[in-house]
Amino acid sequence: MATIVFLGAPSASEIHCDPSEYHWRTVSSQSALHRQASSQAAANVYPPATLEAASRRISLMYNNVIFDESEEEDPDEKPGFHSLFRLSFKSLFIETTADETFITWPPTPPGDDSDSQEGQSVPSFFNASKSMAQTDAQLESQFETQETQSYDYSDASSIARFPKFHFSLNSLTSLTSLAKSRIKRTKKVSLLLVVLEVDGPDSFYFKKGKDAGKESFVLKMILGDEDGNVCKLTAWREVAQDWGGAGQEIGAKRGDILFLTDVMAAFEPTTTVTLTASPWQKPKLEICYRTMPYTHEDQRLRPDLRLGASDASVRKVAAVVRWFEDMAGLAGAQ
Repeated sequence: MATIVFLGAPSASEIHCDPSEYHWRTVSSQSALHRQASSQAAANVYPPATLEAASRRISLMYNNVIFDESEEEDPDEKPGFHSLFRLSFKSLFIETTADETFITWPPTPPGDDSDSQEGQSVPSFFNASKSMAQTDAQLESQFETQETQSYDYSDASSIARFPKFHFSLNSLTSLTSLAKSRIKRTKKVSLLLVVLEVDGPDSFYFKKGKDAGKESFVLKMILGDEDGNVCKLTAWREVAQDWGGAGQEIGAKRGDILFLTDVMAAFEPTTTVTLTASPWQKPKLEICYRTMPYTHEDQRLRPDLRLGASDASVRKVAAVVRWFEDMAGLAGAQ
């Protein structure tokens, strides 16, 4: 039952006085909480200039990844589609050691615009001398100083946003392990990756086969991990619609940390890993965390990772979030 509190009400002796000397006003506690939540939500959305600068930094990671659209077809119509993805080495430096090959881009020359100083501070994405792997103890120590993290916000509603995702670290396959394969293989994998670019979903019509003349959809993504590896993912048919936001599901956006299951990975020596998601494989996509909120509604995809610090999967996601935000220049930007 609602309770009404009268503040500043006239005394009994003042009731017969001129009513113009005072007035009544009804204040709703719910409306006050709504205004407070709205102002706090606004504080957790990055300014457009910040998102634009972050997008430029992210583009540096995949500016040599090329989509060859001239031969693109549904993998169910043409099994050899994996050859469509290639990596241009025109501006790459390749350093080979006894066990590994490290690929790095040359530094970007400073531009003439006002953002040139930001471009000079872009970190190196492929660091051969430093491993990005962290032990649980290191992660826990970083959670102790989480007030400096960009995903550390203190609005009252954040306590209800517990991380809902959960997966076993043993189920994850790393892009690094796939890239080191010495033979050509294709297998079903589960990965934790961050979205660097999304293209689509786009519609097309089959040119041949049993579905000739029928409309379908394709979605392309460029994904990366905290070790600086980059790969391409192509989703087909209704999977492309759902993952691209054209269906019933929330579409993936740049900066989203994704947990992908049952996607097909094709890999071979000296060739970049390519991923495929088709309905027959029954792949799944889960958005664990949205690092680049564009609207207030995106806050529902930003759980308070501190609340799940005891879970290994949450710590893994938090590590990817920290890496991406550092790389994109988002750490401490809010």
